[in-house]
Amino acid sequence: MPQKQKEEILLRELRKKIDQIDIKIVELLDERAKVVKEIGEHKKANGIPIYQPERERQVKELALSHSKKLFPAAALMQIFTEIVSAARALEEPTVVAYLGPEGTHTEQAVRKYFGSSVVMKPLASVSDVFREVENGKMNFGVVPIENSLGGTVYSTLDEFVDSPLKVIGEEFLNIHQHLLANTDSISEIKRIYSHPQSFAQCRVWLETNLPNVEKIEVSSNGKAASMVPWDKFSAAIAGSIAAEKYGLTILAENIEDNPENYTRFWIISDEKHQCKDPEKTTILVSIKDKPGALLKLLSPFQVYGINLSKIESRPSKRRPWDYLFFIDLDGGIEDTNVQKALEKVKEHAVFLKVLGSYRRGSY
Repeated sequence: MPQKQKEEILLRELRKKIDQIDIKIVELLDERAKVVKEIGEHKKANGIPIYQPERERQVKELALSHSKKLFPAAALMQIFTEIVSAARALEEPTVVAYLGPEGTHTEQAVRKYFGSSVVMKPLASVSDVFREVENGKMNFGVVPIENSLGGTVYSTLDEFVDSPLKVIGEEFLNIHQHLLANTDSISEIKRIYSHPQSFAQCRVWLETNLPNVEKIEVSSNGKAASMVPWDKFSAAIAGSIAAEKYGLTILAENIEDNPENYTRFWIISDEKHQCKDPEKTTILVSIKDKPGALLKLLSPFQVYGINLSKIESRPSKRRPWDYLFFIDLDGGIEDTNVQKALEKVKEHAVFLKVLGSYRRGSY
C-alpha cells in the first residue's frame, strides 16, 4: 500500500476517535443540563439566588485542576465560562445592562464575565445602566471605571454617591484596536470613524499608514462600526466584537500604539449579590475640612498594614471646594484588620460608604 494511502487511512481513524469523543462530550453536557435544571428548581423553591459567583468560580477551578495541561488553560476557562453561562440560562435568564451601543468593549467585558448566554441590553449612558439596575429591570450592570492610559471614568464614580447599588465584581480587558471595513484593500479607504480616544491611541499607526484619510469622531467605537456598512469607502477603529456584530473585515489588527492598554470594568447589582469571599474593597469617604484631615484619614490603613491600590478625589457637588475620596484597598470587608481600619477612618470622616467588596479581576 502506498505511503500516502496509509497516511490517509490513519487520518480517518484519528478523526473517528475525535468524533466519538465529541459525541461523548455532547452526551455529558446533556446529562449535566438535566442536573442543572433540578438545581434551578431547588433554588427557586427555597428562595436561593440563581447567580452564585462563588460556585461558578469553583466549577472553573475544579476543571482547571483536573487538566493534564494538554489543552490550553485559557481556552479551557473560556469553554467553561460558556458552559456555566448556558447552564445559568437554563435555570433562569440573566439580564445584564451595559454601556452601549452594541459592539463596544463593554459588551466584550460582559461576555468575558458572564459568558454569552445572557440577555444583554445596551444603554446610552452610565446613568441609564444604574437606573435600570436600581429599578429591578436588569439583574446586573457592567460599566467602565478606568483605563490604564486614559484614566478614571468619572461618570461611573459620580453615580455611586447616591446610588444604593454595590460593586460585586470587576473585570479587566486588554483593549486592542482594529481597522474594520467593507473592502479588502486599505487603499480604498477615504474616511475613518472612531471615538476620539481611539484616534489618539492609534495616532502613530494612522500617520504612518493612512496619513491623508479623513477622521470623523463619533460617540463610541460600536457606533463607528455601525456606520461602515452604509459607507463603502469608509473604515472604523473598533474591537473584534464589532467586526463580528456588523459583518466587517479586519484589515489591520492591533493598530494601537501602546499594547499595554487595559480597561477595568465594574459589575454592579444590589445587596443580595454581594461576594462571599472578597479580596478587594472600594469605599467612598468625605472628610472634615481642617488641617491634617487627609493624613488622619489614611493613617489607619498604614497602622493595620492595608495596601491602598487607588485613591481618587471628586468634587462633592454639594458645596464649593468640598471633595469626596474614592479608595480601593486590598482585603475583603470581613477581614478583621480592614474592619478595624474603617472604624478608625469613621472617626475622622463626615461619612463613609462601602461601595462594594469583591473578588480581584483577572487580566
